[in-house]
Amino acid sequence: MFRCNLPPPLAGALLAKAKVTRERRPKTGDEVKVHYVGTLQADGSKFDSSRDRGQPFEFSLGRGEVIRGWDLGVKTMKKGEVATFTLAPEFAYGDEGSPPKIPAKATLVFEVELIGWISKDDLFGDEGAIKTQLKEGSGWKTPNDGDEVLMSLCTKAADGSVLEEKPQMEYVLASGALGDLGKVADRVLQMMKKGEEVSVACTQEYFGKPDGGTVELTLHEIYDDKDVSFGKDKSVMKKQVKEGEGYESPKDGGKVKLTVDVAGSTTTLEFTVGDGEVCDALECAVLEMKKGERAILTCTRPSSCIEPKLSLQPTDKVVMTLELLEFEKLKEQWDLSEEEKVERGQARKEVGGNLFKQGRIELALERYKKVMDLFNYIDNFKDENKAKAKELKKLCDLNKAACHLKLKQHQDAMRCCNNVLKEEADNMKALFRRAQAAFGLYEYTDCMKDIKHILELDPSNRDAKVLYKQAQVGQKEEDKKVKGMFAKMCQGMSSPPQVKAAPKAEMSSGNPEVEE
Repeated sequence: MFRCNLPPPLAGALLAKAKVTRERRPKTGDEVKVHYVGTLQADGSKFDSSRDRGQPFEFSLGRGEVIRGWDLGVKTMKKGEVATFTLAPEFAYGDEGSPPKIPAKATLVFEVELIGWISKDDLFGDEGAIKTQLKEGSGWKTPNDGDEVLMSLCTKAADGSVLEEKPQMEYVLASGALGDLGKVADRVLQMMKKGEEVSVACTQEYFGKPDGGTVELTLHEIYDDKDVSFGKDKSVMKKQVKEGEGYESPKDGGKVKLTVDVAGSTTTLEFTVGDGEVCDALECAVLEMKKGERAILTCTRPSSCIEPKLSLQPTDKVVMTLELLEFEKLKEQWDLSEEEKVERGQARKEVGGNLFKQGRIELALERYKKVMDLFNYIDNFKDENKAKAKELKKLCDLNKAACHLKLKQHQDAMRCCNNVLKEEADNMKALFRRAQAAFGLYEYTDCMKDIKHILELDPSNRDAKVLYKQAQVGQKEEDKKVKGMFAKMCQGMSSPPQVKAAPKAEMSSGNPEVEE
């Protein structure tokens, strides 16, 4: 029930409250269709009724075509709702009334049913392009500038004759490919959802013809371009051309069924995600797909798309069309018991180890990350399971460090080692891999510090001794560079005291540890 016999500020507050609902309501400019019965509050007598005429009443909402109370009230209603408006004179016909049926200063009561509405929008605020929604879309997503869509476009002259039809065309918003119509198309597409159909009535300014015309658009698909490569370096790009079902995607360790089309040849693959049974490009993509989704996968890194099952050999660029037919639904992490988490973590760690031995370093790294995700919170685990989880986390951090070193991601390797050394300050593998990471970052002093720690624990460690010598050589080279750069700086200075400072700088740049 809506009673609009309130002061304007309070009535406005009620309308503002109505806007937070998720259910659709008409907005200013929409063409609404209602049935109503109007009576006088004073005696209950009926003065007007669309139901008696058997014909719904239509008007443009918020344009002043009806009394103010209607513009305010109908805006708060949902389709099919029946409401009672009790309108004080200032929201109806005021002090004068509308003789002979409505006396002066009359309070009116309307029973209003909102049958429906046609959504309309003034695209640019100048009434040069008015959008009318012909069919509602689905979902929540709308495209932005730079996004690619699949749409149908039809232009009609002012007399309704068809000028041009472009069914099922691919278009990139703001690309300029539609010429003069681009401004209208880009603006209206940004307001549309998948499956929506609209008509835009345009003046000459926006249509390019003396009498203007109409642009009809249907948005079939919003293509979703996504970087699915492990390193997010755009070497494996997935373009969704058909939306999938629901929100769930395959999970690490689950079985999937996928069709792959390469140059017109289609193959159906069934494999376990993350086990390395297919090439890295497919492993990357399938985790980002939904059931029924179709996508075009573009791989520009040859090593990621070598797939014997598809007869794919290394080339500069491989393009595949994928469709995810079905996938096994595994338990969500939060549904797993402690024991199940430990069991899954152990199994996936072993998969990562096998992948590492095969040289599938990035794929192995992803497996170790998934295991770590299982144990983000273990404070409430039983002691036995907590101990197993901590051990798995430690091993995975060490293995992640090994992967990062192979990929020359030295900072990441160092972080993994630090995680282990916080709990075990004398962990030999963590110390050595951190030293390797420091060496890769040219931080020779830190490298030698960790090696010294290792040699204190294990004086016969050959690998540590070799790395120490390499770090010494590296530090000496760095010292030479610093000395040379400082000497050049001094040569360019004319002040005698500054030139004399060079020997002191050479001495201070030396590191006693380098000489050992």
